[in-house]
Amino acid sequence: MESMRNVIFLLILVLYGNSMCEAKCQKPEEIPLHEIYVTNYMNHRAPIRCFRYDVIDNYLGNKLLQHGEETKFTFRNNLTPETMYYCTTTNGSFVAYKESYDCAQNKVNLCEWRIHETYAELYSLNLRRWVPFDYEPVKNPGCYKNVCLRFPRGYPSHKAPCHEESPHPSSLQ
Repeated sequence: MESMRNVIFLLILVLYGNSMCEAKCQKPEEIPLHEIYVTNYMNHRAPIRCFRYDVIDNYLGNKLLQHGEETKFTFRNNLTPETMYYCTTTNGSFVAYKESYDCAQNKVNLCEWRIHETYAELYSLNLRRWVPFDYEPVKNPGCYKNVCLRFPRGYPSHKAPCHEESPHPSSLQ
C-alpha cells in the first residue's frame, strides 16, 4: 500500500512538473525573416546599399553588382506601418520594403527589385507584373535625426552632424 502511494505521488509530481514546464519552457515566437532581393539591370556595375532610416544602426549591407547580377538583403523585424527599408544606388534611392507592399503581406516576405538607370521596379504578387518606381534623388549627405549618411564613400559608419537639412526623407507612394 505504501509503495502504491509513493508511485501515485511520483506520478503526480512528474505530471505537475511537465505541465509547469509546458507553460514556462515554450520557445519564444520567432520573428519572421524578411528579404529584399535586388537585380542590377543597368549596363554597368552598380553599388547598392540597404538600411532602415528610423534606426540608424539597422544597416543591412552594401554590395557591388555587375550587370545582371543579383543579391539579397535579409532582416528580422516586426514590421509596423512606419517601418521602411531603403536601398540606395548612385542613381537614386527607393523604399525597398514596407508593410503596405504586397510582398510583405504574404508568407514569402520577399520583395523583389530590379534597378535600372533612371528607375527601379518592384514585382507585385497581386498584379503579377513589375511596377516601376522613380528614384528619389541621392542626397549627399542624406539626413535623418540630425545625422548625415554619405553614400557611397565610407558606409555604414561615415556619419557627420547635419545643419539645417531636411529632417526626414521623402518616401515613395
